[in-house]
Amino acid sequence: MITQRRAHEAKSPSLTVYSGLEEARAAWRQLYDASPVSPYQNYDYVRLWFDAFARELGVEPHIAVATDCDETPLALLPLAIRPILGLRVAEFPCGRESNFNLALVRPGATLDFRSLLLEAARGAPKAFDLYFLRNQPRRFGGRENPLVFSDAGRSPSAAYGGALLSERRRSNRAGKKAAYRLRRLTAQGALAFEHAATGARRKEIVATLCAQKAARLAHLGRSNPYSMEAMRCFLAALAEESRLEAHAMTISGQIVATYVGVVNRGRFSVLANSFDAESPAARFTPGEFLLNALLENLASRGFANFDLGIGEAQYKEAVCDEAIELYDTVLAVSPAGALVAPFLRASLACKRSIKRTPWLSQWIERLRRARPLQAVTV
Repeated sequence: MITQRRAHEAKSPSLTVYSGLEEARAAWRQLYDASPVSPYQNYDYVRLWFDAFARELGVEPHIAVATDCDETPLALLPLAIRPILGLRVAEFPCGRESNFNLALVRPGATLDFRSLLLEAARGAPKAFDLYFLRNQPRRFGGRENPLVFSDAGRSPSAAYGGALLSERRRSNRAGKKAAYRLRRLTAQGALAFEHAATGARRKEIVATLCAQKAARLAHLGRSNPYSMEAMRCFLAALAEESRLEAHAMTISGQIVATYVGVVNRGRFSVLANSFDAESPAARFTPGEFLLNALLENLASRGFANFDLGIGEAQYKEAVCDEAIELYDTVLAVSPAGALVAPFLRASLACKRSIKRTPWLSQWIERLRRARPLQAVTV
């Protein structure tokens, strides 16, 4: 633990940097309850992610807590230090396992967050080179995100979601196609949906999702985190501690599609979904039927909003009424970081351009499929 600065007057906050999660737990949970944040900022979600990934990725906690003169927590910056290309980089924890990255800030607190980041870097137990704060919504929960600075760039992809109470109608053509696919699915066996499974069944659905995702990504030649033991351990731990919901579609008892997600304050955030590409049912979009059933289930239980995560996909466009633009902040804190930062910003802009250019994205996808053993990462 390193204390950066103590308060000298009521308006001057103190800043403490922790190199472990446990020391910041009390402040973290207090601010989580008070802040407009997503499920991905939950202390236990982050704890389980570090437990699973810390060794494999070489990440170290870097938790900065700002308090007032009465030691009331005002803000918490949940970060992780990770080695990237010879540099030490501070980023949000949870990587791809987080759709929205945010600081935890007490409503009404007015702080200079750029200055806080610089102070936290100067007194870190081990020096690092830059902040790389990705996938931040500009607004969340009706409040501005203080870490999206004026020089932040748009993330390559947006996140997609919507309100569960908004009305959605299929076109007649889409409805006829869906009815045809549903008939073909039910012809294969007894079709059933399982929602918010518990106990051993939740663990079984999560294990099936990992196997289906790993097989599908390997077939497509894409980066495959589901082949990592850390990912399987993380999801299994979330299931064990009842910190995620698991939903499935079965045909004659066989799981052909899954969705898992995390919840907070009436919002369901999809963490991952899968389908059995080897099943005859795969031709008839079982995942789409499960998603529609999931949204109906959430609405019936009083959920107000949902999100399907980061990245463009046709199935998201069919049910989402909101594209949530995300932003990336790159802030150098060492000479080496200052050299790399412009190239990092340029790389992000290039990646965004590719993602937002349909013909180029399609070409990259074809290249991936043609060279499955030498995947192109975009």
